[in-house]
Amino acid sequence: MKEEFLHYIWKNGFFKHDALTTTRQERVKVISKGIYNPDAGPDFLDAKIMIDDILWVGNIEIHKNASDWYAHGHEKDPAYDNVILHIVFEDNMPVYNSNNVPIPTLELSKFVSKKLLREYNKLIKSKSILRCQNELKYVDKYTIIHYKYKLFFERLEHKFDIVKNLLQRTRNNWDQVLYETLLKYFGGIVNKDAFELLAKFLPYDVFIKYKNDPFQLEALLFGVSGFLKETKNDPYYRSLQNEFDFLREKHQLEILPDKMIKFHRLRPLNFPTIRLAQFARLFHQNDFLFEKLVKINRPEEAYRFFQISTGSYWENHYNFDKITKPRKKTVGQSFIDVILINVIVPLKFAYQKYKGIYDEEEIIQLIESIKPEKNRIITTFAKVNLVARNALDTQAIIQLNEHYCQKNRCLQCDIAHFILKNGLKNEHRAN
Repeated sequence: MKEEFLHYIWKNGFFKHDALTTTRQERVKVISKGIYNPDAGPDFLDAKIMIDDILWVGNIEIHKNASDWYAHGHEKDPAYDNVILHIVFEDNMPVYNSNNVPIPTLELSKFVSKKLLREYNKLIKSKSILRCQNELKYVDKYTIIHYKYKLFFERLEHKFDIVKNLLQRTRNNWDQVLYETLLKYFGGIVNKDAFELLAKFLPYDVFIKYKNDPFQLEALLFGVSGFLKETKNDPYYRSLQNEFDFLREKHQLEILPDKMIKFHRLRPLNFPTIRLAQFARLFHQNDFLFEKLVKINRPEEAYRFFQISTGSYWENHYNFDKITKPRKKTVGQSFIDVILINVIVPLKFAYQKYKGIYDEEEIIQLIESIKPEKNRIITTFAKVNLVARNALDTQAIIQLNEHYCQKNRCLQCDIAHFILKNGLKNEHRAN
């Protein structure tokens, strides 16, 4: 039994209200359970309870065992002198405050449903990635649909915090925020961290100076990435090398550490060389890039917008000094969906909130019109009947997995809450 679960029981009122007594058989009536306090000090503040017809106003402290009062040193701490009720799962000794005044104790285990305890134990002991998967079929669809929206916006708010930090660092330069965020996701799963570092090693104000010359943009990107340090016979490579040597000296640029950028297990069209060449063309071909991207409201608009290719050199190369069969290296729809989900939607959300023109319906319509992501987590959850129909669903499932399931935060999860609460209702009906 975890203390967190006792907090959950008290906060949600999952106990027998009409038969509460202290360990000294004093009648207890709960007027107000108090305000949950996640910080230091008593667990619930400003509670109101009647003990034998006397109204008490103060704080409530909760422990698994009564002896934890002393284990935590509360008997010496005046901050706990205003505790009017000590709630425990097991009363193994009387407790006193710093003035040696006894604290009324309520042994919660005597007033809690055995079914609730069984359901909770099933959750915490489950080894499944989704601990409640066996009970999921009993959760009504409205609860799941509503929770998906809640999870999606939780995830979006987290991304908004990242954008706010970037804005603070860049002095509200939205173009630079776009540059850094976009370059990060052009790295894909394998090179995301390396490309994020690349955006710091190659400052936006340096990069954008050469917007009108795609050759210089490539020289900067490939040079800072560390691709231009070798000796090759390739004329285009040598030209980039010479250009970068000049630009590096001019702007005092550093180069990424060796072997940061990887090709391992990547399809050739996703090679970092191709992505960097496409990134250079994207900025070369577009003025007011940020303004254009945050106005996108449908995936089809993004698919048209990102119809970028590469320079002619890359049509028969995937890497330097290795000629291949000619092929246009365009950006595919699945990659654009990644950019929509991780760059455009979060920036659109952040910009609208920043400008005070937030349109929740517009954000929902856009994310729901994007195809669902494909990864191991989405596949695993689909097997237990939590199926994703669109990108809002997949973002919600990723949030659920990362911030609730993996961290064993069942008691903060709406789905688990429904299961526990519904189990109590069924028990009451049976009785």
